[in-house]
This record gives sequence, C-alpha cells and structure tokens, in this order.
Amino acid sequence: MTPVLRDYAWGTTRDIPELLGLPETGEPVAEAWWGAHVSAPSQASSEDGPVALDELIVADPDRCLGADAAGRWGARLPFLLKLLAIHKPLSIQVHPTLEEARQGFAAEQRGTGGRPHSFQDPYHKPEMVYALTPMTVLAGVRPLADTAGDLEVLGTPAAAALAATLETGDLEDFIVATLGGGVDEATFSALATVGAQAPEGSSLAVAAHALSHFPGDPGAMVALALNVVPLAPGEAVYTGAGVLHSYQSGLGIEVMANSDNVVRAGLTPKQIDVPLLLQLSDTRPAPPARPHVDHQGPAVTLTTEAEEFALTVVTDGATTVEPGPRIVLVVQGSAVVEADGQRLELSRGQAAFVPFARGEGSIAAQGSAVIARLRPTTV
Repeated sequence: MTPVLRDYAWGTTRDIPELLGLPETGEPVAEAWWGAHVSAPSQASSEDGPVALDELIVADPDRCLGADAAGRWGARLPFLLKLLAIHKPLSIQVHPTLEEARQGFAAEQRGTGGRPHSFQDPYHKPEMVYALTPMTVLAGVRPLADTAGDLEVLGTPAAAALAATLETGDLEDFIVATLGGGVDEATFSALATVGAQAPEGSSLAVAAHALSHFPGDPGAMVALALNVVPLAPGEAVYTGAGVLHSYQSGLGIEVMANSDNVVRAGLTPKQIDVPLLLQLSDTRPAPPARPHVDHQGPAVTLTTEAEEFALTVVTDGATTVEPGPRIVLVVQGSAVVEADGQRLELSRGQAAFVPFARGEGSIAAQGSAVIARLRPTTV
C-alpha cells in the first residue's frame, strides 16, 4: 500500500520521510494515511494492478471485509491508520457521536446543496493514539479547581473573571467566555511569563507552549483547562465522542473510525464554531481514557469501546491475527506477513492490506510492526 501524505503546517519535516524512506524536502509532513477514506484512499497493489483501496473494497466487500463487517458498516473500511509527526500543537477539537454525525451531515447536505461544511461525512470518529516517541496529549477536562488555581496564579482581572465561570461545575461558560473575547493581552502575557517558569509538563507550561506557537489565540486558555497526558513510547490514550482534546508534540500511530469530522476550539487558523462545539462536547471534568491492554507473548493488543478498530503491536516475534480486514505497517526493522499460503516481506515504512478472505494471518517482526484491525471478537 502507498500512503497519502498530508503537509499540514503543524508537522515535522523529518520524522515521516525518515520512517518511510523518502527524501526530505524541508516542508512539513504531518500525517501519513493508510486506509480507504474517500478523501484520501491509499493505493493498493492488486492482482489486476494498482487500485485505490476504497474502490477495491467496493468491488468485493465480502472478500475484503467479511460478510458480517460489510453487513454492519457497508462497503467501506471501518478504520483508518495514521502516522502523526507533531512539531507544534494540533487544534483543540471534538468529534461527534454517530447519531450527531448522521443528523448534522444530512442537515448540511440539504442546506448547502451537497457541499461539506462542519460535517464531512455521516460517521463518528473515536480514535486512539499510540506513542512511538514521548508524546504530550491534552484529553478531557481537568478538575475545575485546578484550572481556577492556575488562573489565580496569572493574577489578571480577566483571568479572575474566567475563574468565576468555573463555579457552574462544568467548562461550558468558560469556553463561551474564552472564545468570545474574554482573554486580554495582559492575560496572554501573564500566561507566557508564568508558563515559562512552570514545571515541565504542567498545565501552565503546556498552555504557554501552545500560546508560543499561536500568539493571541484564546485556544491556549482552553488548553489550560484540559488534562495533560504524557505518553511514553508504547503508551496510548483513547478519545471518544464529545471529548475535547489536542495532540501537542511527538511521533505516534493513530487508529480511528473511518471519518474526518472535526469541530475546533482554537490553536488553529481554521473555522471555530462555538455553538456546535458546545453541542458536541462533554464539558464536565473527567480523567483521560486509556485502552485495555492485552499481552500475548511478543504481541500487545489495545482495545477500547470502539468496535471499528483495535491495534496490535508485535515486537521481535510473531503473532497470529484472526480473519478480517487488516493493515500491517512496519515501524522498525522488517516483518513477514503470511496468510492463505502466501508470504509477503515488508521493510520499515512499508504497509500491506490483508483482506478477510485471506483468513488467519501470521505477522513475524524483526523489530516492530503494528496491525490495525477490527476489535477482536473475544473482547
């Protein structure tokens, strides 16, 4: 499979080209996509020659996905695999539930003559990120008293006014005030100064770092109100519908439901829709969600409540994966994929799609490989 590369401005210039064995151009390469999203399907090599993966699946969904998966999700791959290389923070964002996505997409299609607006497709987008290097992630609303304490440290009248909005017990009024012009230059300056002196990894330090990349962006104050989640290599965090989140730094693998629905709350030049954001967001404090981790010899499988995806990581050894649509990506060293009597050797940065019809598959890695798949039936 050949991935689709994304040149978003927040990406690094080196990490993805190095992993994929591509020349550096000096321009950012933020994401590599392996999957069948209609906006950016991977190219696959089939018996009949190169073909877009979404077209391959539509041509024979039972063979590619299995009758059960095709019956549930239609002739579309339920998951999408990405590699993220983050130089500066991504936007603070939230994703809809499946029902919200269906209703919102249908309403916009009727109202805009079929042109996308806030909803790019009628699907939800739960997602999980697995760290390849140390990563910093913001996920979910932190305890309000902790945010109020940090606002008090900033010591400005505007920060005090924002702290007062937290007395309602959730973050909604704070978001309305923050994104509605409630942050003045004195408060931005205080955040920059105090955050530069704060302990590394603290909420003040992370918010100040975001502000340094997006001067004057009130999204930095929203960042202050979210849980800071440091991920060591091999750790992961899950983001379900309604959870405010932002990836701040690092290199990681992301696996998600096959959707591109995003509503943003700052740290971006893109559109911000505060009423829709609040409609979709859970603004109550909650700890970040971690995936369930199952160890089987050299393989680790991470699962969540999302049925569309799971991630298996195999390191210096072999594992067997049940029938289903699978994407195998080598992130270090090499791997051999064997299924239905066929053998495929992959080197670092190469990926393959293994369809349901190939049956049970064996992946043997000298190094490390990840397998994006449906959530196992045994979970």
